[in-house]
Amino acid sequence: MKKPFGKPPAPSEYRTVLQKVSWQKYEQLLAEMERDRTARFTYQRGRLEMMAPLEEHERCHKLIESLILTLTDELDIRIESYKTPTLKRQDLQLGTEPETAYYIQNAAKMVRRNSIDLETDPVPDLILEVELSRSSLNKFEIYAELGIPEVWRYISKPGDTFLKGQFFIHYLHGDRYIEEDHGLAFPFLSAGRVLQFIDQSDVSGLPTALRELRIWAEETI
Repeated sequence: MKKPFGKPPAPSEYRTVLQKVSWQKYEQLLAEMERDRTARFTYQRGRLEMMAPLEEHERCHKLIESLILTLTDELDIRIESYKTPTLKRQDLQLGTEPETAYYIQNAAKMVRRNSIDLETDPVPDLILEVELSRSSLNKFEIYAELGIPEVWRYISKPGDTFLKGQFFIHYLHGDRYIEEDHGLAFPFLSAGRVLQFIDQSDVSGLPTALRELRIWAEETI
């Protein structure tokens, strides 16, 4: 008797790491693939990781970004955001591409800037990482050397339950990151409240979750 077909496995992200890649080659790849590239590049002193994100990456990013934009609207503060920016420093031989970079405290300095140049621009106040698979490179080492003050990470796995992941807030203390329940950009916001928003968006829909978030913000801030 033939066994019934089971549920097909969830797709996984594709990651590959190249060794002994020069900075010039890294820059060349960025330039040549600028328009058509979908892969994310992470560069750390000769090692280049290329990751092809799944559709879930974009959905997670949009949910968390809607939370950030709603809170900044409630607070009436300016925010400048950059989706999948290339954050790189040749002098450090480092480059990375988080989900999104946000300028909040330094938003006024980035008005009408189409891209980020860390040679002249301040580092983003906050970056968002969605991780559906583990990187071969130590992203925290890279972020710490670049001086990123705060990192948000949403960690999950591809598949039907990708919105049942974990959320972490890290801020830079000296030369390393500390995990905390509250962050710097939004000190009133806990990691648990972000997870509650994601779960409510999954169960009740984004409009309902945003309405509840605004009510919570008005009562809390």
